[in-house]
Amino acid sequence: MTIAFPNGFNCPLYTRAVLLMRSRDFADAEPLMRSSLIHEGETALSYHYLAEIVASQPGRIAEAIALQKKALSLASSNPVFIAALGSRLKDGGDEREALTTLEAALQIDENNPIALPLILRLRRKFLAWESGAQEVATIQRMRQKGLNFEPLALLAYLDDPQAQLENAQLRAPKPKRSKPAPHDPGEKIRIGYFSSDFCEHATMHLFRGALKAHDREQFEFFVYDLFPREQSEESTFVRAFADHYRDVSDLTAEEIADLSIRDKVDIAVDLKGDTFKSKQEIFACGAAPVQVSFLGFPGTTGMDMMDYMIADHVTIPEGAEQYYSETILRLPNCYQPNSNCRHIPEVRNTRSDYNLPQDTFVFANLNNTYKVGPREFSAWMKILKRAPGSVLLFYMGSDDISDDITQKAEAHGVDPDRIIPCGALPQAAHLDRIAQVDLCLDCFSYNAHTTASDALWA
Repeated sequence: MTIAFPNGFNCPLYTRAVLLMRSRDFADAEPLMRSSLIHEGETALSYHYLAEIVASQPGRIAEAIALQKKALSLASSNPVFIAALGSRLKDGGDEREALTTLEAALQIDENNPIALPLILRLRRKFLAWESGAQEVATIQRMRQKGLNFEPLALLAYLDDPQAQLENAQLRAPKPKRSKPAPHDPGEKIRIGYFSSDFCEHATMHLFRGALKAHDREQFEFFVYDLFPREQSEESTFVRAFADHYRDVSDLTAEEIADLSIRDKVDIAVDLKGDTFKSKQEIFACGAAPVQVSFLGFPGTTGMDMMDYMIADHVTIPEGAEQYYSETILRLPNCYQPNSNCRHIPEVRNTRSDYNLPQDTFVFANLNNTYKVGPREFSAWMKILKRAPGSVLLFYMGSDDISDDITQKAEAHGVDPDRIIPCGALPQAAHLDRIAQVDLCLDCFSYNAHTTASDALWA
């Protein structure tokens, strides 16, 4: 057993399987690679590629992890196979083990192209960064290697709009075809909203009130739901709001764009940007004569096919247009809508309901942990030191990072009992909890978005 087949070895099944895999023909590649393992012999690379083929298919990540471990058993010190296992573990939801595995790969090869794009966010998720210098060095290696970042994460690491634009352009899908020509005017202007967040999500918490205020006399509304969730108040509202609701979760990006064209949508509004469960390729295929980016992602898409981005004079100051691939449309006051039908916290003292002390000044960080780096945490620890007796409510997300918080607090000379970890809550309880806080603390490069609106509302 070797990492790869020796030069000159006759392995047509393996060779054909790799070609099909690289053409993204995974269904035909899999049986060929399995046949190669039986008839041409086992190699670490064969198992590595088979893991990639299997991982491309929904619901098979556990099988892909097992295959990646098999590859690693045949080449235990290979940093590519170690990093690939880390990536599979992340996709399978075991992110803490993924972090450990990716760090091991970087110990062998600090420029590992699989590990580098994943490590920054995972370090932040578990407060596992060492210093600001470590983050800067990792970012520099990625940029030198021409690797791209998750756009939301890059906003948190680097306050550099030129870097954001270059990264977005690196990731953006290239135009697949021309946008449809404007069609003959209909009775109403047709607006299409595209998102995977028509559910209990920050976007809908902001946008619901604006949707209710839409002018149905002049406009007809289409909703293209990329990722329908379980029934909730928000998802029920969206279905009732839409003149035409489309569940497009089983369609390809091109098929969704074709559906929008058949629906004769005049203006396609992307409420996602390059974020979780998005499909930017829809707009690369031209879903409508006019395409607009709005709300879900506060940065440029880098896409040639995206015509406009909705902003204001604060989020994109005059003179900053050069850092956006879109033409900027500025609303006169604030680009971010807020719903006036949200839960209003009651005026009552319920700190004990949220594990908060009654007679103590309470600071809070309610941002996602990927926004919290060494600079933010250090600043907050200095605040606690200068405000004796105060506490910090610290949002952990869905992972229990209490021990990580304790370790970081002690390293800064702060009693960890002064930091109160908390997780996610339903929207009404979330707002009630914020109402118990004296002062919310924000992050530097990527400030609070919906989280800031929640605090102001509460």
